[in-house]
Amino acid sequence: MRRHRCLLVALTAATSSLRLPAIAAPYCVQTEAVPPQCLYYDAVACDARARQINGYCSVNAAELSIAPGIGHFCMLTSGNVSTCYYLDAESCNAEARRQHGVCVAAPARDESPAPDPFRHIRPLTAGGGARGQ
Repeated sequence: MRRHRCLLVALTAATSSLRLPAIAAPYCVQTEAVPPQCLYYDAVACDARARQINGYCSVNAAELSIAPGIGHFCMLTSGNVSTCYYLDAESCNAEARRQHGVCVAAPARDESPAPDPFRHIRPLTAGGGARGQ
């Protein structure tokens, strides 16, 4: 019995010194102050956690590749199916809630500018004039 324990301790020590590559999940939760935490394999779980911490979900590009579409936002389901034709976050989020998915920023295309990187920290100002005018 003692011999088996010694062998187990030796194997544990040998394997703990190995540096195995970390496998990251395809969905990440982040805020403006916290870098992406790619711990989620389920889009709904990512969205739920993001709402708890006033953050948002993003995609781990190393794990999940999204083909750009005609929109600035993509709706993803947990089956990693993406539709990237939403021009605004509101319509994308509405469809994501309906399909139990998550809305993320679409990858930038060469012929189209990327969405506003500060959209999470300031309200939209497009189309509106100054207040009181």
